[in-house]
Amino acid sequence: MLKIERIDTFGGHRGAVYALSKGPTSHSFFSAGSDGWVVQWNLQKPDLGQVVAQITGSIYAMVFDENTGILWVGQNFEGVHGILVADQTRVFSIQLPQLAIYSMAIMDGHVWVGHQDGLITVIDQEAQAVKKRIKSGEANIRCFCQLPNEEMAIGSSDGYIRIFKADFSPQKAWLAHTNSVFSIVFQSESMISVGRDAHIRKWNLDGESLAEGVPAHIYSINTVVVSPDGQYLATGSMDKTIKIWDRASLKLLKVLDFARYGGHKNSINRLIWSTYQDLLVSGSDDKNISVWKID
Repeated sequence: MLKIERIDTFGGHRGAVYALSKGPTSHSFFSAGSDGWVVQWNLQKPDLGQVVAQITGSIYAMVFDENTGILWVGQNFEGVHGILVADQTRVFSIQLPQLAIYSMAIMDGHVWVGHQDGLITVIDQEAQAVKKRIKSGEANIRCFCQLPNEEMAIGSSDGYIRIFKADFSPQKAWLAHTNSVFSIVFQSESMISVGRDAHIRKWNLDGESLAEGVPAHIYSINTVVVSPDGQYLATGSMDKTIKIWDRASLKLLKVLDFARYGGHKNSINRLIWSTYQDLLVSGSDDKNISVWKID
């Protein structure tokens, strides 16, 4: 029987929290959202958030490069900015005007940036310049997930998962959900995807279904993460709940909601599962971030 404890819920943001990213240490992470603030948190002292950047407009995506200490931040409809976390300086800005930025990922020296209409911008990490534009369908690019053998899985608003190689060549595609694919994780030779249809689905790397789709939430599932030991999944939904699942069987184990655990009062937009004491972190439309201990 899993034991759930809400360690803390803390604020600081003035708007919805849309993005979370792991930080330079196991006990640190970043948050961002509609207020344009990028905040660094320390799970050892969770109430002491530090603003590392203030950007005009919403932030839906960011990713931390542990090799350089630079946090790549997507400023919606403006471009991508590099924040050197050590001294909080903005070391570069790459203009991508009039393009929504929904997702970002780093693979093999490149930053993949997902936009509307199936467009992906690939940025050379070292040169900090646009290297290539990729077209992946016609729908919004919602998520990335790095796979083995230098492949990237891409989830889109048309319900498709598409696989690209590191050389940006398309490999395969399949219809995974009846609507948007919002999040994908990879673990033990299989992918887990979630989306607007509120189902969890499991796939092999060829796009073959490994399990029946599980109707997991009442409304859209915005995010899925896997526990550090690979045993559990956590999903966060527009229905204001976080659910914990057995990864192998997709059996529901716990529901974290406001009534029972003092959880979020609005949509859960993003989760990260830290290796620091296996703490689960959630960000929500209610402007708050919660930290959960799951044993």
